[in-house]
Amino acid sequence: MLIGFSVSNFRSFDTTQSISFRPSKIVRHKNHVIEAEGNKVLRSALVYGANAGGKSNLIKAVDFSRNIIINGVDSVSLGKMNFRLSDDSYNTPATFQYQLIAGGREYSYGIALSYSKAEILSEWLIRIDKNNKEFVIFDRNIGDDGISTVGTDITNRQFKGTERLEIYFDDFGANISATLRKKTMLSDLATRGSHNNNLFNEIISVYEIFTSMLILFPETKYIRINDMANDSQRDFFRNILRYFDTGIDELKSQEREMDLDKLFEGISYKDAEQMKIQLSNAVSKHPFDLRVNNQLITLRKDDTGNIVYNKLMLDHGNPEDPFDLMDESDGTRRLFDFVPLLYDPGCSRVILIDEIDRSLHTALVRKFFELFFEKTDSNNSQIIATTHDINIMDLDLFRQDEIWFVERQRDHSSSLYSLNKYKARFDKKVSNDYLLGRYGAIPQFLQKME
Repeated sequence: MLIGFSVSNFRSFDTTQSISFRPSKIVRHKNHVIEAEGNKVLRSALVYGANAGGKSNLIKAVDFSRNIIINGVDSVSLGKMNFRLSDDSYNTPATFQYQLIAGGREYSYGIALSYSKAEILSEWLIRIDKNNKEFVIFDRNIGDDGISTVGTDITNRQFKGTERLEIYFDDFGANISATLRKKTMLSDLATRGSHNNNLFNEIISVYEIFTSMLILFPETKYIRINDMANDSQRDFFRNILRYFDTGIDELKSQEREMDLDKLFEGISYKDAEQMKIQLSNAVSKHPFDLRVNNQLITLRKDDTGNIVYNKLMLDHGNPEDPFDLMDESDGTRRLFDFVPLLYDPGCSRVILIDEIDRSLHTALVRKFFELFFEKTDSNNSQIIATTHDINIMDLDLFRQDEIWFVERQRDHSSSLYSLNKYKARFDKKVSNDYLLGRYGAIPQFLQKME
């Protein structure tokens, strides 16, 4: 679970801007507050703002830093990611800091990144107890002289089995390799560590917050969409799609033969033939997952030796003539990317959605949130979404401390702040006040066209 996130020197964010999921003293919508090990955390956040204000950059900051945390600096493009309107921002570190709860404990984790050197300058993981006392699990820094150091509060007398941890810490010390300068300690220790060690367990639990995180942009597609018609999932997805009034009565799984010529179209004849042989051999041994046009399909051989897969088809009342997904409206296709978020209520994760209202009716967006709160009531999932839809800026649906704004400043940097600072009454029509400019973060038009 996220308690908060801070970012600086990334795209439109210049100085440090923060979003918090700690609840205030508001008493409404108590089911929107997660209680875990003495900590209280909000289950959702809506982020509003004018076009070009920086809403999407908040989601991109999480996505960018998450990719670095898991896969290293080389997994992202650093070009023009700094706050470009400041003279020396390219040579100023970017920082990304998370306050989170993992394994029932609170942690502060963050990285400082050098754009010019394309390496991680600092990284820290600090456990925070109920008395706000900090325990440094690791704190790595690269000084101006290029020498790397690692600090920690761990001692052999306090913990057993720290020998391996010390060896790994040494790898990030003075003789750190060029490869490890670009890699996070968190991912290195989590992937090399053992669940049998309590300290490694803590590190792994923090790492899994990032690996389980789901981030959806308008172009993001659910890659397992053909699995929706599987026997184990069909009833759930059919009922959800009926609930949202899509006109879809039933989901069908239609067996199709894979057109290998079309699959390898554009590849030289010799290479294509070789790939066909390799694919045929792989599928002969066991079903084989293949990514095609942003969809993951499972290939297998039928009784006659043909390579086949199951394709999702949609019944709109005529079982003899089902629809292909591409026959559906933009809004229905967008909904197909969201519905899987509701499928596994036992899975706790952080979900971020940019432009949740894209192509969707405002009533449907509202129902989606209501269903999310209902389906995830028994777990610790959180949802953070950017939107322009003022019809869901409703204190009957969200708390004041769940509504946030991003506003472009005079220097074109983005400022992030909460509706809660305005002390709006629970019976207030806050969407009206927002459009009137009371909370800022709306377009500022010229008085006259030039």
